[in-house]
Amino acid sequence: MRKKFAIAGTMLLTALLCIGCGSAPDGQKPETPETGNQQLEYSNLVDSESQKEVKELLEKHGVTAEQTDTLMAWADDFNSRVTSQPLPEGFQKTDEKGVDYKGLIISNKEAEDGWIYPEANCRLTSYLLMKNFISTNGKSADDDTFLMFDAEAIDTYEPFKLSEEERSSFMSLFSWVPVDGADTAEAHAQLIQKAWQDREVKIGGDGISLITVYLHSPLEEVRFVGHTGVLIEEGDGLMFIEKYGPQFPFQVTKFNDREQLKQYLLGRGDLYGDETELAPIVMENDRLL
Repeated sequence: MRKKFAIAGTMLLTALLCIGCGSAPDGQKPETPETGNQQLEYSNLVDSESQKEVKELLEKHGVTAEQTDTLMAWADDFNSRVTSQPLPEGFQKTDEKGVDYKGLIISNKEAEDGWIYPEANCRLTSYLLMKNFISTNGKSADDDTFLMFDAEAIDTYEPFKLSEEERSSFMSLFSWVPVDGADTAEAHAQLIQKAWQDREVKIGGDGISLITVYLHSPLEEVRFVGHTGVLIEEGDGLMFIEKYGPQFPFQVTKFNDREQLKQYLLGRGDLYGDETELAPIVMENDRLL
């Protein structure tokens, strides 16, 4: 793969902070099918009732109490540091375009020496909930710059610490996929699936799955996991659990079906760059959504 970091290091660092579980700038989005302006229900895990509902559903699908307690601790920590308008309690209604978090402000957590502690992002959150269902052979791309902040968080901040085996599994699962020479989204999807096969990524679980949104970086000629969350089957519907971004809240959203979820994900403005990027690819475990 061609190395272009020397030319665009600063630009890449800026992109890393703004793309993939980052801020939510306006982007260039393709037209999506009209779905009748359906309303969605969502929660930011602010109150005990919504936390209890989500915790019970996760544990019903095999997530341990220790894992769900950690999720709620992370949510409580984040929600306690929101300094703008407080997040609403309970499940709220929003349209299919999702929640606008642009005005949300949080206070950072700082050490005595001024070091700012890392925040949970979508990948750390999804892995927390799914790690007992995931196995890999530990292979990953050593030069994946899109995971540099994840690795730093895992290695330096106790709440995000993983065992050596878990860390290898995390990096293998979320490591970027080279797409050198492939010029269609279909070809990229095939390369993603092949990379998972090469890394022996297997995801178990009954009624619970990992959703990943692969974005395209033409500069590095790779696909990387720009967003991810956990999907749970709930009666006749679905519940999607995500950390919207490092500086944005945990969000649990209820959907009628997978198509509605897909359109919600593809509606995020921060998934789109310029015309050189091919469309996002959304996967459920190792299958296209």
